[in-house]
Amino acid sequence: MYGRATAEAVFLYQDIKQIVMNDIRTFTIDEFNKQMRQPTLHPEVAVIDPARLEDDGTLCFTGNFYAIRFVQTRCGEARYGRKCADFQYGTLVFTKPGDIVRVCREDAVDGSISGILFHPELFSTKSLVFKKTDYTFFDYRENEALHLSLQEKRIVQDRLEHIHEELRRDIDRHSLRLVSAGLELLLDYCVRFYERQFACRTDIDGEYMEKLDKTLSQYFSLCGQKSVEGGISKVESALSSLSPAYLNDFVRAETGKTLAEYIRIRMMEYIKKRVHKEGCPLEQVAGEFGFYQPRLLALLYRQVFGCQPEHYLLTPDYKLN
Repeated sequence: MYGRATAEAVFLYQDIKQIVMNDIRTFTIDEFNKQMRQPTLHPEVAVIDPARLEDDGTLCFTGNFYAIRFVQTRCGEARYGRKCADFQYGTLVFTKPGDIVRVCREDAVDGSISGILFHPELFSTKSLVFKKTDYTFFDYRENEALHLSLQEKRIVQDRLEHIHEELRRDIDRHSLRLVSAGLELLLDYCVRFYERQFACRTDIDGEYMEKLDKTLSQYFSLCGQKSVEGGISKVESALSSLSPAYLNDFVRAETGKTLAEYIRIRMMEYIKKRVHKEGCPLEQVAGEFGFYQPRLLALLYRQVFGCQPEHYLLTPDYKLN
């Protein structure tokens, strides 16, 4: 009975989601500005000022742009993932092209603009062209939002106002470069603030690392061929409540390694156990983990542990730094 009810609820949710998606409009930057009754100051950048909406007004839309915006969380802490270790002075949500953006009148921030939209072309500018991969939070889910301290909130507001000030100037050959530089500084601050949030959550998020390690142990113990890619798939499935981007950044914050690097090290530790404690031939273990030539496994073994497999007993146990 429970399983049937759950399945019916899933189908109902999908139907409702489809109806909602059908009602969402697709805007360009200029069309968004017209909807908000504000001038288009630049064809590739727009500010978000919810105060321009009517009382209790809400605008839901999508388009080919990135968005950074403040949201109110008085009644929606769970929606945006706020935890007991998080600050409560402001919440930032990040979306990428094609995602739904929701602007509400109640999201107005102290009479200031509450966010910014910008076209993907800005990542082609000189200041941002090599840094797009640093800003992984655009691939986070809504409940993985950034919760700011009072000082952090003021810094973000100040950066948004500086970008807005530049947009209000007449466009010249310096405009795009200066707007991009302002955007780069804003995004770099967001990277710093997310790293601070990960650090504050270390104790309460420890269960994620425990579940990750348990999942890997079970996976490496299975019969059949194993790989780093297979381990990533298993971990992402076990921790499906986290987006892949957030999971990777969380593991990096906890261990200093990416998810793939961490899994590779755990895999090599398991291989070391199989070879030296269980006495399995290197050729057999190499086949289990997709190394068609044992010498390739021996090479990786040396890179990780600093010695060949046969020299293991002469070296101390490897520890993850």
